[in-house]
Amino acid sequence: MERRRRNVLVAAMAVAALLGAGRLLSRERPRPAASAARTSGLAARSLPAEARPALSTAAAPARVRQALSVAPRTAAAPSLRGTDVDGAVLVDANGDLIVGPELLALFDYFLSATGEAPAAAIRARIVAAIRERAAGPAADQAIALLDRYLGYREAAGAERAAQAADPAERLAALREIRRAHFGDEVAARLFGDEEREGEAAIEASRVLADATLSPEERDARLAEVEAALPEHLREAREAAVRPLVQQAEEQALRDAGASDEELYAHRVATVGPEAADRLAELDRQRADWQRRLDAFEGARAAIAATEADSEARRAAEEALLARAFTPEERLRVRAILGLAP
Repeated sequence: MERRRRNVLVAAMAVAALLGAGRLLSRERPRPAASAARTSGLAARSLPAEARPALSTAAAPARVRQALSVAPRTAAAPSLRGTDVDGAVLVDANGDLIVGPELLALFDYFLSATGEAPAAAIRARIVAAIRERAAGPAADQAIALLDRYLGYREAAGAERAAQAADPAERLAALREIRRAHFGDEVAARLFGDEEREGEAAIEASRVLADATLSPEERDARLAEVEAALPEHLREAREAAVRPLVQQAEEQALRDAGASDEELYAHRVATVGPEAADRLAELDRQRADWQRRLDAFEGARAAIAATEADSEARRAAEEALLARAFTPEERLRVRAILGLAP
């Protein structure tokens, strides 16, 4: 069980991170609004070093201000309504901006709505969010960094870094563009963890694809790849894939004929009694949902078998759908079964 758990964990992390070397690259892909950013002058101007504000790259002290939950007053894009703003603005004891990936998370939260609103409106939302989280030099520095970041996104798209076939080449191209825009130190603070994860994912994928390795050798090599990562990245990666590992272990128990009581005991041992109770309730909800969906499909099949007229059949199916599900559930049913809206 332990080897199976380790293999699932490492393989899941490799797959997730490779998709994510996609994520490394997803934020650099040109979006529909990229040309608008260019024509409106929002893309970063190439700032000479002496014109760039001083940015703190020190580790955040305990007294640092970190605003995570301040909601910007500017209207949210439709896709962002009802969501929590990601990221943060960190300020050191001298009032300077602390550069780190949490600032990019704030930028990317709003930039994910690219295409829903003009580039100028999205930038204005980011600026408002920055000013609600920091003041003085730190706010000005964050806004200057935002403009450099917007220019970097365009440059990455223009260089077609995201379209290189080989993941290692894609990562190398991005690394070069990042350092050209931000310099070595700032680029390392912004993207260092992401790049280390990408490198680990690339190496893990090579190990997994190496048919010359025995299972034991593959396990050892994968463990070496994972061990080379900083501890905070290992912990974050394991937390991210823990649900996948839990599902794999539970499926193995079910395949082996484990009872509900044995499955519950396993959950208590691995995630604790409260989480085990929540998972059990989730199992009941899923089973109830599947039962209702099966019943709907059966009734729908009966309608199809007895009603020859297509319009009447459609009306009967719609009435059945309205009786069986709430408006929110109907959207899910339509998506699952491919029903026309």
